[in-house]
Amino acid sequence: MLNKLFVFCFTMLMSTMFFAQDYPFSLPSGMEATINITSSSKEVYNNLLLGTNTHHFSTTTEKNLINKLEPITIRFPHGLWANWYDWRRDVTRLFGTESFEYKQGTNETIKTKTVDKLANIKIFDTNNIKVGIDGLTSLNATRESNTGKGFDMMWTFNMSADGIDFNNGCPETIARYDDLIARGFEVKAVEMGNECFYPGQRSSIIPNAEDYIARAKAMSAALKAKDSNIKVSIPLLRRDNWANPNWNTDLTEDLTYFDAVTVHTYVGSDPDDATNSDEAYGTALTARKHLGNSIYDYAHQVTPNKPIWLTEWGVKSGGPNAVSALGMVDCYIFMSENQDVFERANWFSVNGQLNSHYVWETYISPSGVERPRIKYPLEKTLFGSAYEIIRLALENTTLVESNIQVPNLVDGVKAVNARVVVKDGKTSVFVVNLSNQDVPFNVNIDGAAYTGSTVHKAMSFNSMDEERAIGIDVDPLSLVSQGSGAITLPKFSINIIELTNALLSTSEITKQEEVSIYPNPNQGTFKIKLKHGKSVKYSIYSANGVELQKGNIESTKEINLNHNQTGIYILKVEGNQGVSTHKIVVK
Repeated sequence: MLNKLFVFCFTMLMSTMFFAQDYPFSLPSGMEATINITSSSKEVYNNLLLGTNTHHFSTTTEKNLINKLEPITIRFPHGLWANWYDWRRDVTRLFGTESFEYKQGTNETIKTKTVDKLANIKIFDTNNIKVGIDGLTSLNATRESNTGKGFDMMWTFNMSADGIDFNNGCPETIARYDDLIARGFEVKAVEMGNECFYPGQRSSIIPNAEDYIARAKAMSAALKAKDSNIKVSIPLLRRDNWANPNWNTDLTEDLTYFDAVTVHTYVGSDPDDATNSDEAYGTALTARKHLGNSIYDYAHQVTPNKPIWLTEWGVKSGGPNAVSALGMVDCYIFMSENQDVFERANWFSVNGQLNSHYVWETYISPSGVERPRIKYPLEKTLFGSAYEIIRLALENTTLVESNIQVPNLVDGVKAVNARVVVKDGKTSVFVVNLSNQDVPFNVNIDGAAYTGSTVHKAMSFNSMDEERAIGIDVDPLSLVSQGSGAITLPKFSINIIELTNALLSTSEITKQEEVSIYPNPNQGTFKIKLKHGKSVKYSIYSANGVELQKGNIESTKEINLNHNQTGIYILKVEGNQGVSTHKIVVK
C-alpha cells in the first residue's frame, strides 16, 4: 500500500514538474491600469463580428440548439465541405475527377493532387447524408415569423459546380441563388469557395489560380446581375504557402471583381507537444497580435482597402482552458478596435468539436464504432462561457473611445485591454486582464477621475491551464464588488464593470432634438432635416451593424434604402454638435 502511495505521489510530482508552465511574461510587480475615456467619440458596434459557425439543422435536438444560441449570422455550408456541396441534393459529392494535375510553386512544377477528404466525400455521397438546407429553411422561416427578419446568412458557394466553361453565365450558381431566394433566405454575402489556395480544396475543374480567377469573375458578375447589393469575397492566405506562393498577388491583380477578403486564422500551439510547449500559453495570451499579423502581413499587403471576413478562426493552447478563453476575448476586443478592417467574423465552431462552445462526449454507435456527440444536458466549455460574456458586453452597443495605460506583455499587446460601451442607457467597461496578478483599475472620463458607484462582475481563473464546464443556463460571471470603492481586476479574468453614475459628454449620443426624420416609420424612403442648419456626416446601419449608406447632409436630405427589407435601421449623425443615433423603422 505504501509503495502504491509513493508511486502515486511521485507520478503526480513528476507530472507537475514536466507539464506545469510558468507565466511566460515578465511584468512589474504592483502594476496598475488606467483607462482614459473620451466620451465625445463613438461608433456603433458591428454585431456581425459576433457570428458563429453552426451546422446540423435537421433533428429537433439540433434545431433546439440553434434556437437557444440565437446566432448573429450563420455560415452555410462551412469548411472544406462547401467546395463539394451539391445544392440540388443537399449533399457533399465529388465534382471533377478524384485526382488532377496542378502547377506548384513559382516554377509551376506540374504535380498531381488527390482531393482532400476523398474517403469522407464518398461516404457522404453514397449514404446521401444531408447537409441540412431543409432544416435551416424551417429555422429561418420560424425566425422570420417570430422577429420579422430571418437569419443573416454567410453563404459559401461551390466553385466547381458550373463546369469548365467559364463563359457559360454560371447556371448552377444562379440556380442556387434562385433556390435560396425562393426558400425565403437573404443572399447578401457570398464567399467564393473555401480555402481554395490549398490544391486539395480545388478540383480538376479549377486546378490552378488562373482557373479559380476566371470562375470567380464569372460568378461575381452573374450574382451582381441578380442583385447589385450582393457582396462577394475571395479566400486569401494568412501565411506562406508552398503550393502557390503567388496566390494572394495573382488573385488581387484585378481588384474589381470582389468586395471583401476571406481569411481563416487559427492561433495557438499544443502545450503537450514538446516541440512548442513553451510557446503555447504565451501565444494564446498574445492572440490579438498573431491575428493582426495574419491580416496585415498578408491580405492587407495586396488589398489594403478591402474588408476582412474572418469566417473561421480560433485560439487554442491544448483545449478550452483559461489562456485560450482570455486570448479569444482579447481578439474580440481587437476586432472591435478595428472595425474598418473587420466586417464579419465567425467563431469556429459552435457545435463542431474544434474549439467547441459545448462539452462533448463519446458514444458507441449501433455499428459498434465510437463516435463523438454533444453531451446533454448541455454544458458550456470556457469558450462557451467567454462567448456568452462577449455577447452580453458588446452586442447592440455604442463603442466609446478610450485608451489604457498599462505595461505590455509584448510589443503590441497590453497586459490589460478594454472597450467602453453604452447599452440601454448604461455605461460599462468590458475588460480582459491577461496578467498573472490582481491589477488596480482606474477610470478617467474626459480627464476627470471617476469615483462613482460601480457593479463589477468577472470570470477569473487561478491558473493558465484551468478548464471549467458549467451548465448551459449558469451565469459564468460572479460579483466581485459593488459600490464606490476601488476597482481591482482579478488575475486571468474577463470583467464587465458598470459605471453606475457615469456622466458622459453631452456631445455623445444626445442632441436627438437637432435631427428630424420623416416619415418614420416609412417604406424605405424618408427625409432627414437638421434644425441647426450646419453640415454633418451621416451613416445608416442595419440592425446587425452593417453600414449600408453614408454621406453628408447640408440641411435636408432624402434617403432611399434601395429596397432593403422591413426592420429596424440605425442612423448615425456626426457634426460639430456631437454624435447622435436614431432608430428608423421600415415597414
